[in-house]
Amino acid sequence: MKYFVFICLFIFLLLCLWSIVRYYAHLKIWHFYKLSFNALYKKQKSEPYVSSFYLMQIIKFLVKKHQNRILLLLSLGKTKPAETFLLKHRLHLQALLLKTMSSSAQNITHLENFVKNNPNNKAAIAELAILYFNENDISKTKQCLNNLPVSGKNNYILARSLYLQAFFDAREGDLLSASVHANQAAQIFHKLKAFYEEALAYLVSGIIYRTAIITDVAQMMFETALKIFQELNLPNEKAKIFGNLGMLMAIQKRFDEAEDYYNKAIDIFETNKKSIKSAEIYNQMGQLALMQENSSLAQKMAEKALLLHQKEENFAGMAFSKEILAYVAWAQKNYNHVVQLTFEAKNLYQKLENFSAGYENLHLMALAFYEQDKLDEAEKILREITGKKRHIETNFHIANAYNLLGLIYLKKHDIKRAKGLFQQSLDLEQVNNRLSGIATDYANMGLIEVYAGNKEQAIKTFQTALDYAKANQDDELIKIITHHLQQVQ
Repeated sequence: MKYFVFICLFIFLLLCLWSIVRYYAHLKIWHFYKLSFNALYKKQKSEPYVSSFYLMQIIKFLVKKHQNRILLLLSLGKTKPAETFLLKHRLHLQALLLKTMSSSAQNITHLENFVKNNPNNKAAIAELAILYFNENDISKTKQCLNNLPVSGKNNYILARSLYLQAFFDAREGDLLSASVHANQAAQIFHKLKAFYEEALAYLVSGIIYRTAIITDVAQMMFETALKIFQELNLPNEKAKIFGNLGMLMAIQKRFDEAEDYYNKAIDIFETNKKSIKSAEIYNQMGQLALMQENSSLAQKMAEKALLLHQKEENFAGMAFSKEILAYVAWAQKNYNHVVQLTFEAKNLYQKLENFSAGYENLHLMALAFYEQDKLDEAEKILREITGKKRHIETNFHIANAYNLLGLIYLKKHDIKRAKGLFQQSLDLEQVNNRLSGIATDYANMGLIEVYAGNKEQAIKTFQTALDYAKANQDDELIKIITHHLQQVQ
């Protein structure tokens, strides 16, 4: 019995010692990980590429091998000794990715060559896809994505793939698939403790929900991402969240809060000399001014952003600046200028393969022609959009196109055809559950019933439209529908 007690005590002491050693090792890993992550992140000049998953693997390996000197250098952003050590142990991909984290723009070629020599290495393909995406090379990103899984075993490769797929889903207007893929990616990243990537996935989710005007969920996603970025001490990423929260406040007409968030983002970006990011916020401030019907301020902000984007040759930013200026011209009823600016913006978006944004500008161009009674020109543009229906069935821009086509045929007094087009628009809006779009389509169908002399059905249809508008808290649309309803009653 005496020996048994001694044995139990000895085992207990060993377990305590093992726990202390393990805890110390964990602290050491986390300490060097945070220092190395921030050092590598700060070295990035453009869109940062840092894989927290692979960096953690590398740190754990160096700690296990007691490479304190290499860890210290890595925490200062000096990757060469670690690369050499990893190559010595035949960890070629990890060494290459670490080199890429040091300067992604310069070292992307090395990863391309690795993939050419190892075409079945999904891990390398996934990281190359992220690099292409960061460089805004959409066609190459898609090529990589076509060779990656979108289902199967929950691992880092799948999470990377789902994260990118969410972007492409959203660009095509398939917001449901986009939200599912982004949330799946975030969950996998969380399980793998890839916190930086998890935060990026939450940021994407927030953007998707904001686009779908599901504001409470969008805010929750943004705030979750913000908390992670704060823990990682990444001010530029925090500024991105502030910019997105500003947009979220803007669509809820919480203009003072939106402006406050934008100013916070601008302060951070200008402090860190991120002129492209500052320009993006100036564009958002221009859009905010438009929403407040301040065309002169909107024009000032968009023109300021455009100059910065042109200086940096940032085509995406240039396109958005021109799009805002097109809406300024629309507010000023300068429809010829609207056509010119939307044409320029559309061409830039198409160059970037951002077809969804391109369709939005085409739709605005068609509206400009519609306002000038150039109905044939408007219809030609709208047919170009609806012609994509079989490829991107759920794109809400196609629903908008059907809606405007319905108005064109209503203007031509072709009631039957107009009603059919409004119904097609409604069907697509219901797929996406876009309440404002559904309300608009029901309102237009109510007008059809008025033209047809069906007063009772018109009242019923307008009431349905009003219910959807109220559910979406769209005050302007509520006012318009109420006016139509009162006229019929």
